[in-house]
Amino acid sequence: MPDLSALDQLYREVVLEHYRNPRNREPLAHPTGSGRVSNPVCGDQVHVEVEVVDGRIARVSSRARGCSIAVASGSVMTELVQDATPAAALDQSESLARVVRGESPGTELDPRVRAFGRVATLPSRQRCATLAWEALAEALGKG
Repeated sequence: MPDLSALDQLYREVVLEHYRNPRNREPLAHPTGSGRVSNPVCGDQVHVEVEVVDGRIARVSSRARGCSIAVASGSVMTELVQDATPAAALDQSESLARVVRGESPGTELDPRVRAFGRVATLPSRQRCATLAWEALAEALGKG
């Protein structure tokens, strides 16, 4: 069982930093795919654009309106999938979803993904953490 105080601290650092200073929010000039996902329960909305070049995600943008968890998760997602293959990005998406549900991710995790493990104790907020990743899957034609 992870040390909850350490997980709480990591959660606060990652979520607040990415909420206050979200990365990769600019629309892409030439996206090869886009996805829009919303959560009608809380009103969060995420729009993700990707540009896939030579089988890799060359550029990605996430524009989220909503809570700190949704905005931060989209920002983290853009950093983690940059230059990844679509398959690797979708694997990371599944790892995040398992972490958010409180399950073992089955792989070594980036600390930014591990930070969202705190959301497992907040069932009403779990979908907030996965919205950008759902939009990414849609943008990659896998949603």
